[in-house]
Amino acid sequence: MQVADRWHLMENASRAFLDAVRKSMRQIRTVIGATAIDPALLTAAERLQYEGYLRREETNAAILALSKSGIAIKQIVRQTGHIRKLVRQVIRGERTDVFRTRQSSLDLHLP
Repeated sequence: MQVADRWHLMENASRAFLDAVRKSMRQIRTVIGATAIDPALLTAAERLQYEGYLRREETNAAILALSKSGIAIKQIVRQTGHIRKLVRQVIRGERTDVFRTRQSSLDLHLP
C-alpha cells in the first residue's frame, strides 16, 4: 500500500507546474508581449542564463557580420575559433533562444 501525504502531493504538483511554465516561457513571453527582459527581475539562475545569452548574441553578431561580408564558413571558423556546426547554426538562424530548454523526444508529438 502506498501512502502520500499533503506535503508531498503539493511538492510534486508545484514542481510539475514550474517545470511546465519553464518549458513554455518563450511562448508565454511572446503572447503577453514581454519580449524585453529586465535583468533586475531575474533570479540568480535566470541571470546566469541571460548573461550567457548576451555572450551568445555577441558571437552570433560577429559570425553574421563575417557571413554577410561574403566570407566562407571555413574562414569564419578559423577567424572566430568556433566549431563549424555552431557557425552553420548561427548563419541558418537556429540559435536564438534566450532561456534554452532541453528538447524532449515528445515535443514533436505535443500538437
